[in-house]
Amino acid sequence: MKYFQNGINQICSQIIRPLRAEYQQYDLGPIQDQTYTRNDFDLVNHCQQRIKVSLFQGNVQSDVCIIYLHSANGCRLEALRYVNEILNQNYMFLTFDFTGSGISDGDQVTYGYREIYDLQTVITHISQYAKAIVLWGRSMGSVVALLYMQQFQNVFVKCLVLDSPFICLQDIVVQMASKRTKIPNFILNSLSSYVSDEIKNQCGFTLNEINCLNNLKLIKIPAFFITSIIDSVVSHEQTEKLFNNYQGIKQIYYTNQDHNETRDFALVDKVMCWLNQQLQSVGQRIKSKIIFKDHPIPIKLIDLNSFNNKERSSTFDDNRIISISPKQKTTNVQQRFQQVLQTQRSAFIERSVSTNKMNISVDGYDTNQIKLINQNRFKQQNYFNQHTNPIMFSKVPNKTRDSSHHKY
Repeated sequence: MKYFQNGINQICSQIIRPLRAEYQQYDLGPIQDQTYTRNDFDLVNHCQQRIKVSLFQGNVQSDVCIIYLHSANGCRLEALRYVNEILNQNYMFLTFDFTGSGISDGDQVTYGYREIYDLQTVITHISQYAKAIVLWGRSMGSVVALLYMQQFQNVFVKCLVLDSPFICLQDIVVQMASKRTKIPNFILNSLSSYVSDEIKNQCGFTLNEINCLNNLKLIKIPAFFITSIIDSVVSHEQTEKLFNNYQGIKQIYYTNQDHNETRDFALVDKVMCWLNQQLQSVGQRIKSKIIFKDHPIPIKLIDLNSFNNKERSSTFDDNRIISISPKQKTTNVQQRFQQVLQTQRSAFIERSVSTNKMNISVDGYDTNQIKLINQNRFKQQNYFNQHTNPIMFSKVPNKTRDSSHHKY
């Protein structure tokens, strides 16, 4: 019995303590070059363990961040191959060592049981600077992404890239054991129950608890699946089953590389092209919600030159139309245009001007209208100064952390 228990302990240690990638800080490369700047820092998770993080930023500011999640025996170095390709698309790129991996704190790898809380710590930090987040996971990292979204359903996460995800950890353990030994599967399944109980005692979870299929229907965001027919660790059938049961927008890509082989640039280009399309469509949907959320009937721009001063309401003031409160000020031209358009909409709804005096056209909006307002301001100043009644305006919704007000 003693030898049996020792054997179980050895199997458990191989599962929860795989080979750990060790490296030095200088292995990450230069802190800064002509194309990017890297910022290395530590975050502390809920267990007071340090997480080593690297954030890459290109020369162009971006509000979209791609977070790379490494494999079970990987680390931050795994993501360096993708840095230039991602920064060339004007995205931020963040990678980190899970606790128990790389040079972060911790001694155990739990395949998503604890790693999802490391990811939550990282996302909580980066969401202060990014409006949209993409999770890109490899093997265990892709499982962490799926389990995280099932647990938290974070609205900041807009897309998933899932490279070789597996369904259940117990299936992977039995599959790997059957390839390395000649023990029949029914015996291995019996042994796996003992292994699972021992892992439960050491780490707090069983092998069956790491299952991506149980609550997969809760995830609705777009996902890009990657698998290989020749994968020797995670069979393509497992990834295909996840793909078939996924409820959101999805696409699957077959590569001709094994599980631990370096992904080629053709695959990276394919992923980036897909991400660009998905993030653009997400931004357009959110933009339409912002413009027409409070006004189901389209309200369009009024041509200020289409009616004279006598026909204008006494509550109309050019200065008020183009004014933007300090909280709404922005350096982005498109955001400013949307704020001006929304303010004009609120002002003109309350005016008692007949609709036949309005030139209705949003599609043909001309930014020179603001210049025309400024040119007419001095001519009409004496007329408007005679009217002292207060002007009531509908408040323009301020930007919030709610995803319905984000614009990408």
